[in-house]
Amino acid sequence: MRSATVQSRRRPRVGIVAHGIHDDGGMERAFAELIRRTHERYELVVFSSDLDEGLRRLVEWRRVRVPRRPAPLRFALFYVLGALRLARADLDLVHTLGAIVPNGADLASVHFCNAGFVERVGTAPPNAPVTRRLNTTVARLLGVAAERWSYRRGRTARLAPVSPGVAREVERHYAGVPVLLAPNGVDRGRFHPDEQARAEVRSELGIAADEIVALFVGGDWHLKGLAVAIEATAIASRERREPLRLLVVGRGDVRLFRRLAEAHGIGAHVVFMGARKDTERFFAAADLFVLPTAYETFSLAAFEAAATGLPIVATRVHGVEELVGDGAAGIPVERDAREVAAAVAALAASPELRRRLGAAARARSEAFTWERSAEAVEGAYRELLTGDGGRDAR
Repeated sequence: MRSATVQSRRRPRVGIVAHGIHDDGGMERAFAELIRRTHERYELVVFSSDLDEGLRRLVEWRRVRVPRRPAPLRFALFYVLGALRLARADLDLVHTLGAIVPNGADLASVHFCNAGFVERVGTAPPNAPVTRRLNTTVARLLGVAAERWSYRRGRTARLAPVSPGVAREVERHYAGVPVLLAPNGVDRGRFHPDEQARAEVRSELGIAADEIVALFVGGDWHLKGLAVAIEATAIASRERREPLRLLVVGRGDVRLFRRLAEAHGIGAHVVFMGARKDTERFFAAADLFVLPTAYETFSLAAFEAAATGLPIVATRVHGVEELVGDGAAGIPVERDAREVAAAVAALAASPELRRRLGAAARARSEAFTWERSAEAVEGAYRELLTGDGGRDAR
């Protein structure tokens, strides 16, 4: 029946379900790139609360209006309202970004495994403020419940994790649903070594050309280890008897972390840039990338750093472990300030080490393109649209 429907139309009609689709995040960016590369071959119907303005002319957008915060409320409302809108749509295939509606799906991209997060971290980072821990705990528990409902035979035909580590988590927690690996990509045309941008950013910020700059990029600073990065920068600066700069790009509690930097004696050397549309300029301005995170599934920021030719100092988390490997493209560390400091100090002291590891990181990033990411998803589309291995019923 599905194949007859598809044959009667010029293009297969695919429903894409996500909270947001834009360029300001890893999972949101992945779906934005997918739309850019597939809209001419598929009639895309997007069910989301946010959609980049540049993508709206490429799809049919059925907006699901929900508040941005708090996260548990946003999830719960989208889970219900998105399901109602999706149930009324005439579609050949349903592709969701995770378990965000109770409806059956043909393909679910897994950019975050709630069960894997809880297994590795707990329901929330222990060092976060009480309100943040409560909010995250509720969000994670809702996410696990939704995954248990959706990630089973008869509800979802294929799961598409973004890294081998996430694939292992999915297979361990939700055995029985076929898994297709669909890694994210990185825009190497945008993220690359750029001496002009390096000089401009450093001039704008009053940073000397020979000053060593570490870069931290991301939100959810408690989870991603900004406190560890700040303490490590302070330790490395004291041991070198020469201050290091730490640039922080992303949204977070600036007041709290600025106080932390001041307490460590490096308040003047930690620069908070906020959320930026031009993150590539800050990658180009840095000498190394630091990410002592507790959990990742792919870490687009780490791959963007690699494409820019930066050596990576990061914990052994999903995605990063494939990128850094045994240390050929960076220095893998534990989530410990002294260990991170030792890695940062070693890179700061050796231009040759930075050059060698950065070149290897850039070379490894070549295998991860948005074209290959979209091709993996399209391969699943083609298989599912022929009727092979689809769900038992819509």
